Amino acid sequence: MKQIKKTCRMLLAALLLLSVSLTSVEVSAAVKAPSVNAKITTKNVQNLLKKYDPDGAYILQKQIQAGDDILFWFSGSSRILDSVSTAVHEETHAYSFHYARNYQEMAYFVGNKKTIYVPYTEVYESKKMAASIPKKLRTSRYNTYVAKPTANLSSNVQGAYGLMNEFMAYRAGMNTSVSMFSYLKPQKAGWDAWKTYINLCENGRQAYAEFKYYILHYLYYAKKHYPNVYKGIVTNREFCRAYKRLESSYAKLNKTYTKDLQKLKKIIEKQGDTLEISDESVMLIHGRNGTGVGRFTTAYKVLTKELGKKKYKLIHSALVKKGA
Repeated sequence: MKQIKKTCRMLLAALLLLSVSLTSVEVSAAVKAPSVNAKITTKNVQNLLKKYDPDGAYILQKQIQAGDDILFWFSGSSRILDSVSTAVHEETHAYSFHYARNYQEMAYFVGNKKTIYVPYTEVYESKKMAASIPKKLRTSRYNTYVAKPTANLSSNVQGAYGLMNEFMAYRAGMNTSVSMFSYLKPQKAGWDAWKTYINLCENGRQAYAEFKYYILHYLYYAKKHYPNVYKGIVTNREFCRAYKRLESSYAKLNKTYTKDLQKLKKIIEKQGDTLEISDESVMLIHGRNGTGVGRFTTAYKVLTKELGKKKYKLIHSALVKKGA
């Protein structure tokens, strides 16, 4: 009799577990993304992200629970698409500081709902390396994050840790931007929406090259002028783990965007128009008229070429190896 009761309890538990699992699937499947021109509300923003960018939804939900008004980032926007990646970017910053376990570490969100807690080591201010960056490499974010930072800007006062905080936030925003391809495609979005998508992805791609360069150049400069700073960071296993995860996933996002841009070309061609993709622009040709959006490929290639130099590849490899 005891054995029969035990078996019944086990069967009941299994059925309850299956019921919960099926309910979870049904709820997930029931989430419907809003249309491109839907009203900007917290619910609509979260429904879009839950369907196409679960990591973005996770970050925003965490920050909503922390008391943040995520709609602040949509001020002046007419569509969710216009500012959703900005919201994810900025709230990822907030998350990294809010969920750090103490004042001596930073919480890096690396994707797949995973966070790596990185303790600080000694740093120097990033602006001290500014003059050592060649003029040809002083791209759009050089002054803001390195040469002329505002007071207490993390990318300056927290050195490589602050620079990687920006790298993390831009990666999160890029993840959202890239996911918008899957959102816009089934809705047969117009060119105005696709232009926004391209601009957001181009901005994210550029940031990848800039901040990877800033981080590695920071360490290269430290190796020559602040050896204790260099040693502390490159032997900080948690920093290396976070760098490895962020860099590899960000690089994959760039590749996905490149492939999706070619897919978009085919979509446009099926509609009877032409999409011309060059290093410096993406142009929609409709009859005799053309309209497009600029790209940052020249600057991107200059930075990636620089990152291909042995001095940076050695530091990158050391971080990746330590972070394995």
